[in-house]
Parts: sequence; C-alpha cells; structure tokens
Amino acid sequence: MVEKVEHLRENKIPAIILAGGRSSRFGKDKSRLKIKDKSLTYHQYKKLKKIFKNVYISSKKDKFDFNAPIIYDKQKEYLPIFTLINLIQKFHTIFIIPVDVPLVSQKSIKKLLKNKTITHSFLGVYTYKDLKKLKQNIKQKNYSPKIGKKSISIPNKELLNLNFKSDYKQKLFYIKKNIYS
Repeated sequence: MVEKVEHLRENKIPAIILAGGRSSRFGKDKSRLKIKDKSLTYHQYKKLKKIFKNVYISSKKDKFDFNAPIIYDKQKEYLPIFTLINLIQKFHTIFIIPVDVPLVSQKSIKKLLKNKTITHSFLGVYTYKDLKKLKQNIKQKNYSPKIGKKSISIPNKELLNLNFKSDYKQKLFYIKKNIYS
C-alpha cells in the first residue's frame, strides 16, 4: 500500500480544503473549531499531506493557526461552486474536501482518487471536463457541485458534516477518536 500512496503523491493532483465559508448555520467559523487543541483545518491539512504532495487551503483570508499555502477566494459570493470553478481553471484537476467533513478516511480519499470521481457535496476529484456542467448548474441557479459524474459510496459515518453546533457537541468524542483514521 505504501507504493500506491507514493504514486498518488507523485501525480501532482493538488488537494484543496474549502475553508472560506461564513458558517452561518453554525454561528462561528468552523475552520477554527478545536479538536485536540488544534483547528479542524489543521487536522484536515495533516491528513491530506500524508497522501498529496501539494495541499492548499481555499479561504477568503488567512485565519489559521499554522503555516500552509492559501489560495485566496476573491469571490464576493459565499457559494463554493464559484470557488470550485476558479480552482479547476487554475489547476485543471483537483481533489476537493470541505473543512467541515473531518472524518473522511485516507482509504476513502484514495478510493475517490483511484476512481477520479466525487461523492457528497464538494468532496472528490474534479477535472477541467467538469467545468461545462458546473457552469450550466449556475445558469440554472443550481449551486450544487453534482454534475452527473459517477459517484462512489463511502461509509456514512465518514460524511459527518458539522453544519450546526449541536452536530459538533454531539459528535465531539467520536470526532476526536476518529479524526486520523
């Protein structure tokens, strides 16, 4: 399995953590939530660095408690589909993960990479070929990243999305236990 990880690290597909949202449903910035005395963004970054050579954070500003490359999201809108389009135009092929989905395992990430596909909102591999469909979605006022691409399933427990403080409070023990699986 080590060979496959190294092969993935060498293929130069960048991983990008989406961390530029308003967190309006949550009530405070989710990217700075603490798990084991480190931010959620830090944990996502460290997990991805085990797989990817290049890992970036997409954010409207530098608000992080560690050093990492940031791609500044200059969009006025807080709609990640616009950010996704800009990132695809810049890199052509990318792996995207939202900061608030902390339990996606390395195994599932590798599965998404191997199949060059997506699952869940804004989680998976997007390529330049996906731009047309994403732009069509916007024209239809559909701001979903779902583009009719083959989707694969990963365990539901890994797709825990921290949309509300109650999600975080109820699942904190579980998150701490499984953050690096």
